[in-house]
Amino acid sequence: MEAIGIYGIISSVMNLLLGGGLIVTLVTLRSQKAKAEEEAKGLALDNDRKISEMVNEYFVEPLKKEITSLRKQMSRLTRAIEKIPSCPHSANCPVKESLDITKIDEQ
Repeated sequence: MEAIGIYGIISSVMNLLLGGGLIVTLVTLRSQKAKAEEEAKGLALDNDRKISEMVNEYFVEPLKKEITSLRKQMSRLTRAIEKIPSCPHSANCPVKESLDITKIDEQ
């Protein structure tokens, strides 16, 4: 009778382990883990995309506009400075004197 009890226990343990309930649970947990990892990677990529868009919107585009504005202003200033020698009042021009002083200070 004791032998039947041992075989019964072994049979019960085998049924529990191999009966499908545990295996199905393990397979389900593994697939849920894989799905969660996939979702986490997707969220990380989405966050990276959003950060990139924000950097572009708040930093890159305003800086591009500022650089364009500065280039236009520099171009106007350069054209004005280039006209100084042909000006009839260039001998007494305060701008020319100021630029000459700046050139001496830079050397």
